[in-house]
Amino acid sequence: MKPYVILCAAETIDGKIASRTGFSKLSCLQDLKRLHMLRAGVDAVLVGANTIINDNPLLTVRLVEGKNPIRIIIDGLLKIPLNANVITDKSAKTIIVTSNKAPKEKINRICSMGVEVLVMDENINFKNLMENLYEDGVRKILLEGGGILNWYMLYNKLVDELHITITPYILGGDNAVSLVRGWGFNSLDDCVKAKLINCKICSCGGEVVLIYKVMY
Repeated sequence: MKPYVILCAAETIDGKIASRTGFSKLSCLQDLKRLHMLRAGVDAVLVGANTIINDNPLLTVRLVEGKNPIRIIIDGLLKIPLNANVITDKSAKTIIVTSNKAPKEKINRICSMGVEVLVMDENINFKNLMENLYEDGVRKILLEGGGILNWYMLYNKLVDELHITITPYILGGDNAVSLVRGWGFNSLDDCVKAKLINCKICSCGGEVVLIYKVMY
């Protein structure tokens, strides 16, 4: 068994979630409120190390009423800084998932700061991770990227639902961050397929919100 996973992201018309410089604040206020409503309705939020390094988010519920979810960070080499908000802020539990390649001194330091560190094998097994989280009572996860983590979760058939907001911008650039990175699929025969279940124009008038059910 695994938790139900919702991938939520705002992207540009050309499919970018961040510019080549790392700028990623694409959403309007209404879309941010939608994101916080989703956070309030899940047991955990899941992000990659680059999201923490580039954006230093709190990953808490602020724009609506609701409980803070567990913050789960995938960081195979334990690159995130010790002063990251997810480490220093104690308003929500943080779990950092890393590999046996991570420096033991930093693991011990982070643990001493009240953060749980889960050490897995050399390559993080996402299916095993999801099973472990389910066994620990995590039933619903909000996946907030970035592009590399989105790829691994989709590639391993672990995403159940997509909430994608199309914002009215075009960033371009070979080095801008796409919604899904990784090595990609070869064709439509082996790619991830999704069924559109809802489509609406945001009240701001400039964004479109698409909700898909992922089909495996």
